Amino acid sequence: MSRVKIVVVGPTKGGKSTITNILGELQEGPSQLYRPTVGCRVVDLERSPPPSMAAFGKINLELWDCSGEFSGEKNWPAIQKDADGVMFVYDPAQPNHEDILTQLVQLFPRAMGLQPKFCMCYVNHHNTNGG
Repeated sequence: MSRVKIVVVGPTKGGKSTITNILGELQEGPSQLYRPTVGCRVVDLERSPPPSMAAFGKINLELWDCSGEFSGEKNWPAIQKDADGVMFVYDPAQPNHEDILTQLVQLFPRAMGLQPKFCMCYVNHHNTNGG
């Protein structure tokens, strides 16, 4: 079984845990409850690859949901180790999210030795008014 490690990073209240939970099938959709991630949590899931890659068998996907707090920066090297990609998540409606995202884009892929094609950004537009 192939293993793929994706680090999910972004500013606080950007939606990283929500996206991780939805991809990991731990919840159906967004929640009104906000619980900040402390440090990092790993969501493990198993997926079948696309038909063109069926020869590789099942894929063990690890989503490393990281706190958006810069106070945990000392732990980042351990989190970044052996990662295959990074997913940035932010909410453009939140103040300073774009500035923080710019900082994280400067810090993570370079430290991880990742080419841009192994990075993606998820812009989390959510409407708390039920729309």
